[in-house]
Amino acid sequence: MHISLFPSNTPSGNLAARLWRSTALSVLLSVTGASLLACGPLQSLTGGGKGGAAEAAGLLKAGDVAGAAAKYEAALTANPADIDAAIGAAYLRALAGKPQDADAALASVEASAGPKLAEVKLRRAMLAVQLNDFDKVKEHGMASGLPAGKLLQAEAELADGNRPEAKLILESIQAEAGPVGETAKQYLALMADPNPLVAGLAETQALWALGAQKVAVRSVEELVKAYAEAHEDGAEQILIWAGRAAAMGEADVAFNLLDALTVPPPGQVWRVAATKSIAWCAQGNGAECLAGFEAVAAIAPQDGLADAKVTAATVIAGRDPATARQLVQGVQGDGAARVLAMLGDKAAAAAVASDPILKKQLGG
Repeated sequence: MHISLFPSNTPSGNLAARLWRSTALSVLLSVTGASLLACGPLQSLTGGGKGGAAEAAGLLKAGDVAGAAAKYEAALTANPADIDAAIGAAYLRALAGKPQDADAALASVEASAGPKLAEVKLRRAMLAVQLNDFDKVKEHGMASGLPAGKLLQAEAELADGNRPEAKLILESIQAEAGPVGETAKQYLALMADPNPLVAGLAETQALWALGAQKVAVRSVEELVKAYAEAHEDGAEQILIWAGRAAAMGEADVAFNLLDALTVPPPGQVWRVAATKSIAWCAQGNGAECLAGFEAVAAIAPQDGLADAKVTAATVIAGRDPATARQLVQGVQGDGAARVLAMLGDKAAAAAVASDPILKKQLGG
């Protein structure tokens, strides 16, 4: 899977996922299948293993999250050196919103990890992203020795403004095959741009990739406009960052970027209209948001429209539950399920969820 530094939203692509996707974590998922923060092969996420860990993995596969968590914890208590139990326990602790506890589980088995130490370090780097601890991202990413870990390390250096160190790391992995090498090359190309505004976009992208998304979108406007003036894919980048800004609730940034978009990318008129509708929701203007989506429905691909509506509903749910519910009415999938769960309607959420674990968590 090719991961662009600025992933584009294709006409039939998953708009919500691409708006929220972070570069390095997407790379980690595609390269290692080991993300603690996103969906992936179940055995890779939870460690598989033998004995109690294997039983726990089976429970999780069947959708029994609570039972799996208890089994993993029991297996880890019985054998504190059980790597698979630690990985599984860490995954479920992170899933429960306890990344610090997840990291503690992984830290407890480092001394006995042996050949799995690199994997443990990579997972700890990823958890450090969730904890917004850039120093730990660097430490664990470097210690993993893996190209994906080094990419995380480089992004943390960029986010901290340490461009020379980031450059050295990126240069060391740019020859890697696949998305890690491609992403490193894209960062290096930005950093080498003679326009300092364009070069500064590397730091902004790194902030986005590492979860500092509000900071990223608040600082991106002039940078991405400068990029657009000199690059063929400039319109696409403006549209991507406008969508990101809208999804983060930064409506003014989104509208300003859309105003700078003189000609939309080919086939992407619907995305411009959908992004504007999300921005209206970000402003709290539910009526304008709904009206915008009614117009978009005539020109948007079905899956793109559904994803855009889920994004808009997520943005406005806290202040206008009625509009959020209208937006996801008739929409199937886990995104709509999470919105309905946010609105307190677990029965409706379970009815539209597709992931069996999520469905079971919701009582379906």
